[in-house]
Amino acid sequence: MNASADGRNPYPGEASASAAPPPTGPLNEPLPLGDASGDLGRPLKISEMLADRLRASILGDGLAPGDLLSSEQELISRYGVARGTVREALRLLESEGLIEIRRGRSGGILVREPDLNQVSRSVGVWLAMRGTTMRQLLDFRLLIEPFAAEAAAMSATPEQRNWLIRIAEQPAEGGLIHAADLHDSIAVASNNDLCRVTAASLYHGFSWHMTEERLSASELEATHTAHLRIVRAIGEANPRKARHAMVRHLEDFGEQLENSGRIDDVIVPRSAWLRRAQIPRP
Repeated sequence: MNASADGRNPYPGEASASAAPPPTGPLNEPLPLGDASGDLGRPLKISEMLADRLRASILGDGLAPGDLLSSEQELISRYGVARGTVREALRLLESEGLIEIRRGRSGGILVREPDLNQVSRSVGVWLAMRGTTMRQLLDFRLLIEPFAAEAAAMSATPEQRNWLIRIAEQPAEGGLIHAADLHDSIAVASNNDLCRVTAASLYHGFSWHMTEERLSASELEATHTAHLRIVRAIGEANPRKARHAMVRHLEDFGEQLENSGRIDDVIVPRSAWLRRAQIPRP
């Protein structure tokens, strides 16, 4: 979830443009033509084996976003494989978001930080195909989000505390489209990487649900008030109060779902997907 000053919080640091040194040791040896097994027990393709080695090299050498990998021709020479194999391996890493291939004279193969949006979208689709219910989502959120609020109260920077206030102060009249942003941003402000990636993985599923949520004016106002209560506790650096406010908010939301008979509905109903699938007419 890439963030900006008016919404999502960016990752700290800037990408460097330095070229990475060539790897050394066994990762630098020509690839064997054996039948190493993949996750499903099938023999790995040579391109998959090469992608594994390149991934291990990037992580093992501690390369940073913006660092350059060896050129395509250098990889062909180093690993003793065909150009098509190298290109397929690079496409695998590019699909993971681990590298970016830039064309042209000033281009090259650059290391990237994987985009959590990609992870979140995949998880959201998987949950939709599984028919995961709101009850399951809420039960899991009750395990994770009170901790996130507590951690944010203890470790958020002053800038992050102000950022959360700005999001929570958005008026409730326009609905709760920003609710997913706020909950994800609290996880960012926890400054705990595992908390952040866990919350981010649910972002798309939660935001897709919120676009379908139909709350009454009083429910919208109660949710708005709950959000302000949470972020103000975080702003006061009061972890116990922040945890309690988050638990109360999630339990109240669960009660709304129970009372409306929607607690065991899927997160995003099929009818919503069908509406998204319609091609708008000019």
